[in-house]
Formats: sequence, structure tokens, C-alpha cells
Amino acid sequence: MRIAVLGSGGIGGYYGALLAKAGHDVSFIARGAHLEAMQQRGLTLRTPDGDSTIPVTAVADTGTVGAVDLVLFCVKSYDTGPAAQALAPLMARDTAVVSFQNGVDNVQAIASVVGSGAVLIGVVYNALQLAGPGLVQRTGGDGKIVLGELGGALTERVQQIASAFQQSGVAHQVSTDIHRVLWEKFLFIAGVGGVTALARSGIGPLLASPGGRTLLTTSCEEIAAVALAERVPLPADAADRAVEQAATLPPQWRSSLARDLEDGRRLEVEALSGAVVRRGLKLGVPTPIHRTIAACLSVHQPFASAK
Repeated sequence: MRIAVLGSGGIGGYYGALLAKAGHDVSFIARGAHLEAMQQRGLTLRTPDGDSTIPVTAVADTGTVGAVDLVLFCVKSYDTGPAAQALAPLMARDTAVVSFQNGVDNVQAIASVVGSGAVLIGVVYNALQLAGPGLVQRTGGDGKIVLGELGGALTERVQQIASAFQQSGVAHQVSTDIHRVLWEKFLFIAGVGGVTALARSGIGPLLASPGGRTLLTTSCEEIAAVALAERVPLPADAADRAVEQAATLPPQWRSSLARDLEDGRRLEVEALSGAVVRRGLKLGVPTPIHRTIAACLSVHQPFASAK
């Protein structure tokens, strides 16, 4: 397949590299030092099994790539709008765009540009990060991805995409209920991950503290209540499951939101707790924990002091 990776950080870099290694024609769209490193040295994957470097095609502009079969859309949620506008040169009549992003608003934003028929949802369960220019790091196990059509159909194209991941050694699953899967992931990363950022703490101390565990549970319950009001079919015990899942993680685990906060990078808080608050206001669901998370973290946005 001809594949473009839009957003070549942890997720896009890792899965794009595996697809390229398996023989697919992959173009990485990137910028700055990361782009320069990939052009000069290739893309290095660092895993618990060691390092491997893969020669890759990396460019700054989608216009130099041309039409592709598949786009892995992996930019941070705050970049979804401009990245969607850059899709046009990549699109043919049957090009598929899979959003592998945090948050529940990205698909609609992408579809508003290229049409809902082109877009699929992807959900990643893996600990991946851009550790430096030209270097993507995976901690922990191999992880997996789940993908599916917006309407839940097992189409030929979703099976072709799944086949490409299969050929590339990527653990994956095709879901006929991908919206539920997306919301379950959203509940965890916003509900649990948002609290680790707010508390600036690893998950272990939060779970060990009665107040911390209550905060985690209430944070997840707010999202479950919003999902229920939106008629998203989450399990009745979704909030408890998220906290139980958190208890299986290393005690030092923190969300990518928490890491970005510590490193002074722009935050996806508007796509996470901000989205919970906006939906709560629209649906009449109280979300005091996420109001607090959004308000507290927004003042740490790198651009906040410039306003």
C-alpha cells in the first residue's frame, strides 16, 4: 500500500516504521529537527528488545507525496484542523484516513474536510513517545491497535488495512463498535490521565491515597455520565474498570498529558477534560472534576502567558 503518516511522533513513527519495514511505500510528514534526522539517518525504534533503524522517506509537505491508499492521521488533537486541511494532496477517490488520536472530536473535524466516508477510527493501546529527533521509544509490551468503520461495517477496505498491519507484525483488532472502544479509551486517558497531570503524580501514590482513589473514580464517573447522556453504550461499571486498569500499571506511570505538562509542551487538555466539560454543559451533566482539571492545566499552556 501507499501510505502517508501525518504526525510522525510516537504513534505515527512507530506504526509507520513497522509498515515501511514490511515493504509498504510509506511517506512520513514531519517538521523541524525530527524531519531532518529522519532524512539524514532514518527512523530509530527503541524497544525493550533493543534499537533498530529503518531508512524512511520523510518530507515536510503533503503536496510532495501525492495520492495514497491510506493516511495514518496521528497529530496531536490541537493540530487536527490544520492537518486536516493539508490532506487534500493525499486524497484519491478511495483513500482511507484513520485517526489514531486522543479525544472524541477529531473524526468529525477530519470528516468536515474530506467527508465522513473517507474516515475510520483507530485506538492505540501502547506506550509510545518521540524520545528525540528521529527516535521513537516503546516501553512495555508490543501493545495493540483497534480500528473500525464509523458505521461498524466489516468493509473490504478495513480488512485490507488490517491485512497490512498483519503483514507488518502489528497486533490489531477490527471492531464493529469502534465508537464504544474510542470512548472507553477516552474515559481512561481523560479520567485517569487527567488526574495524574493535575496531581503531578504517578498513578501509584494516587491509588494508595483514599482521597486520590476517590478523585480518580469520580473523574471517571463524570465521563461515564456524559457518555450515558450521549447514548454511548459503555458498560455500567466502566468507571470502576478504568480504575482497576490503572491499578495494573507501574506505580510511576503518568499520562502523556502529565509528561507534556512537566516538559513544558502544549497540552491536549481541551480535547480531553475540555471536551468533557463542553459536553456536560450541553447535556446538563455536572463535571466539576474536569472543570477543575481544564481550568488548572490551561494556565500551564505554553502560550497562556503570552495572552
